[in-house]
Amino acid sequence: MISSIQIRGYRGFEDFEMGGLERINLLVGTNNSGKTSVLEALYLLTSRGAPWALWQVLSRRGERLLERDPNNIPEMDVCHLFRGHDLHMGAKFVLAATNQTPERHLTFTIGEMSEDHTSKTTVREGVQLASRLGLHVKGVPAPAVAVIPLTRAGGVTADSLDLPRRVRVRSFDQETPSQFITTESLSGNELVGLWDRVALTSNEERVLLALQFLEPGIERIAAQAASPNYYAAQRGGFIIRMQGHERPVPIGSMGDGMWRMMAMAIAIAQCKGGVLLVDEIDTGLHYTVMAKMWRLIYGAAKELDVQVFATTHSYDCIKSLAELCYTETDARENVTLQRIEVGNPKAIPYTEDEIEIAAEKNIEVR
Repeated sequence: MISSIQIRGYRGFEDFEMGGLERINLLVGTNNSGKTSVLEALYLLTSRGAPWALWQVLSRRGERLLERDPNNIPEMDVCHLFRGHDLHMGAKFVLAATNQTPERHLTFTIGEMSEDHTSKTTVREGVQLASRLGLHVKGVPAPAVAVIPLTRAGGVTADSLDLPRRVRVRSFDQETPSQFITTESLSGNELVGLWDRVALTSNEERVLLALQFLEPGIERIAAQAASPNYYAAQRGGFIIRMQGHERPVPIGSMGDGMWRMMAMAIAIAQCKGGVLLVDEIDTGLHYTVMAKMWRLIYGAAKELDVQVFATTHSYDCIKSLAELCYTETDARENVTLQRIEVGNPKAIPYTEDEIEIAAEKNIEVR
């Protein structure tokens, strides 16, 4: 389990540290303080800098190069990963974590590619790759890919990342499995892809329980047969059986909160022994169900040995976490709140006792 993380030169962080981490970690702070950047850093670390993780980090923020290729092939601009959005020879950022096992760290550096690597870089799908620059990745354990070619504009494409093939062989048996749920949640394609590891197991019961928190009349949930057109919808791919309804109901008809709860329940089942990252965990959820949400997350995290990192702007979410500390005796030693402040090189940790006091006295900790 990760006990601390250090970030240097990544996005808005010059030199930042967050320590005292526990089983459940809730990150708070003002807009643009860096909460999401911390989740991204953890995602890159636990995925060993894998190309699909790098692509997701860039694409979810819409960091596309404005100078598009004539063929309109998406090209992501890696300069935004570096402090000051400055891409130059020698630019780098460093991510490191300490835990109960040897330290884990990654360094991403802009540098020249070897002649051997450059000779293998050609024009692909109409995109001219750079002749010499690449994003070099070093670290412990060894990164998934040592060097990623950059285009002449300083970007990366799905092809330059060899993404289509790598996505197909993406392994959930990585050393530290992780799932990153963004504010937009997971897509229908992503959740259907994860469902096979949940269906007909005890985790399926956990997903059903999560949905029943929001709608007690739900009796069953099922993924639909493959249909590319259907799955193109953000909320497609699943149907539920409701009490009093003869026909199944698409889960997308039940609102954003239902989809959000299902995504968290499915995703945490994929993270046994690893990390679950959730940006704005309370998105779409009414304050009356947040306490149940935290009990679900905490129970699954204990059972599956998952460490959870989540962000929020909601005081109700913090109060509900305090309620978990009230009702679950062992939660008091496994929960922390971390406040991130712009310009502060260290996060401010709040223990479970301090979270409870803040909730009781309505002390502002966000």
